[in-house]
Amino acid sequence: MSNIYEIDNDKVVGFENEAAKIINQLVNGSKEREVVLITGMGGLGKTTLVKRVYEEKSVVNHFDKHAWCTISQEYDFEDLLNKVYNQVCGKETKTGSIVEKLRKSLMGWRYLIVLDDIWSLKAWEEFNRVFPSCGNGSRVVLTSRQESVVFDAKPICLPFFTVDESWELLQVKLFKGKECPKELENIGKQISKECGGLPLIVGLVAGLLEGVEKSPQMWQEFLNTLSSQVAFRSRMLSNDVIELSYKHLSHHLKQCLLYFSAFKEDVEIEVSYLIELWISEGFIEIMAVERVEDTAKHYLNHLVGSNLIMVSVRNYDGGILCCVVHDLVHDFCLAKAKEENFLHIIKMKDEVDPILKFTPHRISFHRLGRNKILNELVSWNSPISTILGYPKIHTTRSGVYNGSWVAKKFEHLTILNFEFITVDKSILSEMNSLIHLKYLALYLVGRGSVSPLSLKNLQHLITLKLTSESELHLPKYFLNMKSLRHMTICHYDCHSCPTEPTPAGGIETISGLEVLQSLDLETFLCIRTDGHLLRKLSHLKYLNCAVSPYPFADEIDMLHHLEFLQLHDPRFPKYHENPHLLKIRKFPPNIKEINLESIYLSLSTMSIISQLSNLEALILVACKFEEEEWNVEEEILFCKLKYLELNNPSIRIWNISSAAESFPCLEQVILNGCWKLQTVPYSLADILTLKLISVRGCTDTCERSVKEIEEDVQGMGKDEHLKIILTRGIMISTDSDVSLANMTGPMKRRHDRNRHWRRDLLKRLDEKEYLRSL
Repeated sequence: MSNIYEIDNDKVVGFENEAAKIINQLVNGSKEREVVLITGMGGLGKTTLVKRVYEEKSVVNHFDKHAWCTISQEYDFEDLLNKVYNQVCGKETKTGSIVEKLRKSLMGWRYLIVLDDIWSLKAWEEFNRVFPSCGNGSRVVLTSRQESVVFDAKPICLPFFTVDESWELLQVKLFKGKECPKELENIGKQISKECGGLPLIVGLVAGLLEGVEKSPQMWQEFLNTLSSQVAFRSRMLSNDVIELSYKHLSHHLKQCLLYFSAFKEDVEIEVSYLIELWISEGFIEIMAVERVEDTAKHYLNHLVGSNLIMVSVRNYDGGILCCVVHDLVHDFCLAKAKEENFLHIIKMKDEVDPILKFTPHRISFHRLGRNKILNELVSWNSPISTILGYPKIHTTRSGVYNGSWVAKKFEHLTILNFEFITVDKSILSEMNSLIHLKYLALYLVGRGSVSPLSLKNLQHLITLKLTSESELHLPKYFLNMKSLRHMTICHYDCHSCPTEPTPAGGIETISGLEVLQSLDLETFLCIRTDGHLLRKLSHLKYLNCAVSPYPFADEIDMLHHLEFLQLHDPRFPKYHENPHLLKIRKFPPNIKEINLESIYLSLSTMSIISQLSNLEALILVACKFEEEEWNVEEEILFCKLKYLELNNPSIRIWNISSAAESFPCLEQVILNGCWKLQTVPYSLADILTLKLISVRGCTDTCERSVKEIEEDVQGMGKDEHLKIILTRGIMISTDSDVSLANMTGPMKRRHDRNRHWRRDLLKRLDEKEYLRSL
């Protein structure tokens, strides 16, 4: 899924003078490289302020290169530099030479680097040597609670909010742009005063007030309770209000909140992955009227509404794709999880005591580098129910781990996420004995094939995620899993895999898959062999698979519940110039989002897609258009399309006869790496619903046409409704802001394919061509 630009941000409150001062220091002043330090106590809004400045149009246009990364107290230096390099260059590199490569990539360019949440002078000294002074006005921005992290910076210390600013923010959070009733203003200002000038606390108090009747009497009772229970001093203020928010949660929501303690500080968490874990843990109450996944989303929205969890990435429709926890809330969750024996963190950077001195319900391994995991951790027959591990690995270079002891020691295990290590395929026979498992994720190595019956005893399994290298073939489905709702089968560097024969007796003998909601495959489905499989998936809502030279399975239109379809060419990027033609005659009727990657699109296919009455998002990555043209004639109507992304398409000409008629609901147009596109259709400005045009790494003529649209929009006074972002540089993948440690499913797979494509591209471009494309 795409990392969608979020348009409907909350109204900005406070720090106007500080924001103006930071912007002035960034775009004016010395030509030497300067360091700007933003300091203040936790919860003041340092990250929020810098994010606002970082996305300011004048700042974006002033710098050639931009990068943002979060440091935190514990960090992997090379991993963070790779993240910066990825944002600066649009590609990754081997860690051995990352320092010198990053320095060279920044030389001669005016760059802006943000290092968020840095904790020590030692950390800054380590990063400081990487960023060259080019005499062109480059800037490095740091945020920290400590003024002592750097000595040669221009510090800006954030003040506490005034009572008026706190009250304004409380109204924004609570009334969402609507006017506050007059009778609540006085008591509302008193509540705001008690927040101590910390925006984080204002947000938490707003979350508590959401559940309070909007009357002076009830607000007064709330203020009395707040004043009596909270010690409003320094750090205690934050912890006490978080504690109060926690107490007001239901039992299910408390469990969901504490689960965030399993993740590393400051990381972005993919919501689909989080929800799968919540469901497998049994945190989500089963409702007869809706899917359990939808109930879980309501739980998450409740935590977001309480301002305990922050949204980091939204989808085109406003749905939450990724979320993050403020470090003060994360600290609270860690302490509470330890207090209630909810979860125990094992940090793998140091020697681990081979015998735990207590037995928690859950264990989460936090690995830094290539630390080894000991085999002896707890006593036999331990009641531990969950084993998690981070970050996920993307290579087998760290060696193969013997995990056979897990099944013997943890016979009550319900959740096992072993994607942070590689294990031999023989572990599957051990896993088959863990009959209580509901969630299983493994990175397998070995040779040969895995049988669809290898996990036949796991009848309670809800989520299955298996990844393998090219030598080990995994089946497209597993049998006898009657509870399975989410299945991911991923083969790295594997273009196809053996087809499982239909069982003797026909399709009726396949047991399981009846309730499957999402199927994520690296291989293809085709009409000749897989029609029987699709007919079993009557409740499928999400499908990701590859296309082949053969016609795509006709039975796909029988998937009446399917809402998301992602198709890609498994030969990508090797055969990027000659992708497969998509042969599909009919799409499922209720499809809402289509994501096509490295596929040849004929005019007839685009016509079929335009006729989908429920389609809201169309994402085309590295796709080739017939004759490299896309002509949208008057009769073509994308009646509900809200989001359109063209990412590295093979397209020279894009004509739209009448954009307002062909795209009546379009809100966002994202163009990334359109190196051949000559111009952007001028008629896009006529679409009344359009809120954003984002262009990055496109041709000069393409950028000029967008500037003409921008000037025209400004001339008509419509610039408040339509935002136009023009950014230089390659942006192949829009997922780069999401931590690799927490990418799952399609997001991680798309990242990996784009990574391989970038490497292949750079082999074909010499340095001059590459720099010219920037």
